[in-house]
Amino acid sequence: MTAGARALERLYAVAPRDFTRARNTLAAELRQARELDAAREVARLRRPSAPLWAVNQLARHARPALERFLDAVDRLRRTQLSDPRGAMEAMRAERVQLEALVQRAEQALTEVGYSPSAEARRRISDTLLGAAADRRHAEALMHGRLTEELHAPGFDALTGATRLRVVQGGTPRRDAGAAKAHDERRRAAAEARQGERDAKTRQREAKARERQREAEERRREASERAAEVAALERDAAVARERLAEVERRLKEVRRGKSRRTR
Repeated sequence: MTAGARALERLYAVAPRDFTRARNTLAAELRQARELDAAREVARLRRPSAPLWAVNQLARHARPALERFLDAVDRLRRTQLSDPRGAMEAMRAERVQLEALVQRAEQALTEVGYSPSAEARRRISDTLLGAAADRRHAEALMHGRLTEELHAPGFDALTGATRLRVVQGGTPRRDAGAAKAHDERRRAAAEARQGERDAKTRQREAKARERQREAEERRREASERAAEVAALERDAAVARERLAEVERRLKEVRRGKSRRTR
């Protein structure tokens, strides 16, 4: 694991309210250790939103549940076209595991003094689904170092397959098993279409929420920077006063020595 990756895991374990101070301290430590690339990477990081921080805690406190969720998504992807019944079972498992993870993430927020809202819950769910659909993000999720919230993917992106189509026509069969399989495919296709519609709606809502979140984050960072600058200016003023006092005393000492030598 690189120094930057280790730094990310360490930093994202810190509660959001302590992030800025921890980031600056960690960047300074890395510079002192001559890990300059990692120091620059850390210094550029923005404080994670509460939902993103909560998702990253799942790798630390709910790793088995996280693995079960990713396994369910993988089964859904593999069975979507070849096994409708298996796909429906995988979809149900995915929903159960997702709900469990969202609840655990909400608990993590509560433990550090946040009151999770319905909006936070949606953002946690969207980020988990978005990470599950992308191998690179899934890897970051498993190590608790996602650096941004993600959008929930459309159904096709999640399954990695083309949309299910119900094949109609052909010679009717009286075989009960074939009829049952046909019904299952229709139900799976209907769920797929509804899932895709829901996903598109969530994507639109998520984009609007993200724009708002980014604006709030910029305002928050500007406020933090202003507070840091004010603190540095106060420290500089105190240092100037102390320097002036030292210079004044030094002059007095020199004058005293000058009088004694006369």
